[in-house]
Amino acid sequence: MLKHGLLALGTVLLVLAGLTAVGCSRAKAQPLLDPAATYAKAESFMTARKYTKAISWLQKVNTAQNRELRAQVHLRLADAYFEQKSILDLAEAKGRYQSFLNAFPLSGQASYAQYRFSQCLQRSLNKPERDQGPTFLAMGEFRKVQDLYPNSPWVDEANVEIAALEDLLSRDALLKARFYYQRKSFAAADVRLRNILRDNPDWEGRDEVLYLLGMSLRIRGQVAAGDDVLARLQSDFPESEYGRKARKVLNRSGPASEQPAAGASG
Repeated sequence: MLKHGLLALGTVLLVLAGLTAVGCSRAKAQPLLDPAATYAKAESFMTARKYTKAISWLQKVNTAQNRELRAQVHLRLADAYFEQKSILDLAEAKGRYQSFLNAFPLSGQASYAQYRFSQCLQRSLNKPERDQGPTFLAMGEFRKVQDLYPNSPWVDEANVEIAALEDLLSRDALLKARFYYQRKSFAAADVRLRNILRDNPDWEGRDEVLYLLGMSLRIRGQVAAGDDVLARLQSDFPESEYGRKARKVLNRSGPASEQPAAGASG
């Protein structure tokens, strides 16, 4: 009986020893990481453009006791997803930039987060001739950088992006104006042409806009108004293809009698 008791005691000791070894093994496998060192490791992967590894290390950073570090980790996670550029990663980045702005609205990095959030929208835009609702949405978000953070270094970057979006909208409107012009729906063409001149008065493609508008007015019998537009075109763009066409029209007498080809220069 004593023998059986000793055997049982030995078995219990072996089990306890095993559990202790497992506990020690787990403790060794999951050591407490220094937040600063862990963050530095993540940044090294960001610099090397190894974004998947950077995400893994950023998620290991213990930010419980450091709000500033928590904000920085939050933002860099968004950056890591943004740089991977896939549709799913952009969606993840967009959500993280938005949540950063909600959680840290007074952060010195808020203007940067707003700019990046806007870029996420910009990278999902439709081409001209498609629905431009997302373009207007992205432009509105870039304008928040101007309005909310006027002294931010990201304002200049936002201005560049806004100009690119205005160009996209102008090209879209011109394509639609050509479509209506070629089908003799001149009133519909006029609306889009005038919108371009109103919304993007310095656009580089406005010589064609002025030409189509001037000819549309002449064809509809508004010769004086059309000639005023063509005179403006000739004055502003004397050497362009459309400036030369305007000069020929103005040198002719009488009302416009035929519809010229639109969009000759594409």
